[in-house]
Amino acid sequence: MSRLIIITCSLIAAMLFTFNAYWQEFNGKSTIDIFNRLPILFAPANYVYFLWFIVFIILFLWANKYWSLRTTEKSLTNRQTILFLCVIICQISSLFSWHHERFLQSLILSVIQLIIMFALYLTYPLKKEMLNLRIPITLYFSWSTYLFILKFCYILVYNGWEGFGLSNALWAVIVMTVGAAIALHLRYHYYDIIFPIVFIWCYVGIAIENGFDELLVSTAALFLSGVMVVGIFFMKKNPARLK
Repeated sequence: MSRLIIITCSLIAAMLFTFNAYWQEFNGKSTIDIFNRLPILFAPANYVYFLWFIVFIILFLWANKYWSLRTTEKSLTNRQTILFLCVIICQISSLFSWHHERFLQSLILSVIQLIIMFALYLTYPLKKEMLNLRIPITLYFSWSTYLFILKFCYILVYNGWEGFGLSNALWAVIVMTVGAAIALHLRYHYYDIIFPIVFIWCYVGIAIENGFDELLVSTAALFLSGVMVVGIFFMKKNPARLK
């Protein structure tokens, strides 16, 4: 029971801090305001960030599910509890650094967060009865992955990166392609549908944000969204690899 109390309390702390940072003025500005300071072509329309609400709702439902499983073999393990707590600590610390404009420090913390989150992700084996419990972690993981890439792009622009002579639009397309490849990799090798769905949500937001001003970026975002939709429906993992 103590593990579930830790998870629940950490979720509440993360939710309150994240919502305050993204939609209120933490240290004089919101996270969204900071992202919108620079012309980041990988940045989505503002409505995309409301995915945070869905993420926390699903995570609270996930925690509640574990309360009902606490006396079964599917109960939350010590390893999962520690990993999840470390993820939350990294997220809050990263947001704190971001709002104090220690952008590189925030990015490093995000890297650590993703590594730990992937370790947590791997604690859910490819068994049908475990996939539902993995969905909230996948949602959180995929959204955090997108935000990490967005932070990385922001820092490059912030530091005046010239892109080796390539245009900003072309680099945005390259970065989106890498993101889509990661999503499809997880779709196939980890039987994961949620990861590409989150990236589709974000890429449609990128297309809406750029519109006709950056037609190459908007077209690529919609095209890659279509590729991921196809991947969701037609990339079939070998059933023999499902335990």
